[in-house]
Amino acid sequence: MRKVFHNGRELRAGWRLLLFCALVVAIAFAARMGLERLHLADYPGLHPVDLIVGDTLLLLIALIATSIMARFEHRTLVVYGIPRLRELFGRKFWAGVVWGLLMPSAVILLIFLGGGYCVHGLNVTGTELLKFASLWLFANLLIGLSEEILFRGYFMYTLADGLGFWAATILQAIGFGALHYYTKPNERWEDWVAVTLLTIFITLALRRTGSLAFSIGMHFAFDFSFIYVFSGMNGGLFAVGRLLNAEFPGSIRLTGGLLGPEASWFTFVVTLAAIGLLHFTYRQAKWPAPTQS
Repeated sequence: MRKVFHNGRELRAGWRLLLFCALVVAIAFAARMGLERLHLADYPGLHPVDLIVGDTLLLLIALIATSIMARFEHRTLVVYGIPRLRELFGRKFWAGVVWGLLMPSAVILLIFLGGGYCVHGLNVTGTELLKFASLWLFANLLIGLSEEILFRGYFMYTLADGLGFWAATILQAIGFGALHYYTKPNERWEDWVAVTLLTIFITLALRRTGSLAFSIGMHFAFDFSFIYVFSGMNGGLFAVGRLLNAEFPGSIRLTGGLLGPEASWFTFVVTLAAIGLLHFTYRQAKWPAPTQS
């Protein structure tokens, strides 16, 4: 019976993952109850303040649950790919930012060449431009931090411990795509596929760089580019205070339609090319490192 729960070194990966998920659900429930008591203001549409509140909460939940499991397993957060604070915004983060800017830029260029993108000037100016640029920078940074630490931190480490890296990567990528598909409005299969491919890219970056710093930077810059800079739709909505008065005429295959350029078929092409380029740029696997503790 002991072998069902223990592998000779520690509690089996499946049980540890179950404990982590239970912690996340319990902490999230308690946090949600606390937020409801605060009676925070509602912001209409795709508003950065809504995302800041939600993703700050998600980040805290992820860090608390991961810290509890790290103490239980006698490991440091670094083992799970979470960079130390002094390394978080270092070279790897900014390398990820570059990739996260270039990939959406390539997609938008291809959409533009196909006649699916035109800009009619700035959407906001003056102090409103500065305000929303700052809010969207912060909101997207929190998205990168919260989602990468929650889904590619302890969760990915433990899943890979149980299944092996590549099986865990494929399962997690499909699952992350499914999470978008079933929880966001106006979803189509294109967004599921795009998110799955992007997750494979991000997880491969974790394996080859040894830290989530690159993935956090890439995720932050990628979302910021599509939602704010190029001002595409997301879930059927334009971002409140987006930079440009942009228009996306053409078929949904070209532009992504209500889901925005992330669901464009060009995103498939660019992401597959980026996965290949990443593979040849970062050749050595550095994560997970079982000797760390």
